[in-house]
Amino acid sequence: MTRKEQEKAPSITPSDQALVLSSLEPEQLAGLRKHVLPRLRLTSFQKLVVWSLRAYLLFMMAVVVYQIWHGLH
Repeated sequence: MTRKEQEKAPSITPSDQALVLSSLEPEQLAGLRKHVLPRLRLTSFQKLVVWSLRAYLLFMMAVVVYQIWHGLH
């Protein structure tokens, strides 16, 4: 979309959005708010990478806390 097209495009105000949401039936509104995604199945290698990153994060948090504690004393 070019800049001129963006300037010509109508903007949606919060009052317009509220009007649209208030006109929906409860089932339609619930359908808009609830969008369930299935759980992603990871391979064993991907699980290993994720758990390694978690362990690294915990280790680095401990290093930062130690450095702050050491710097204060």
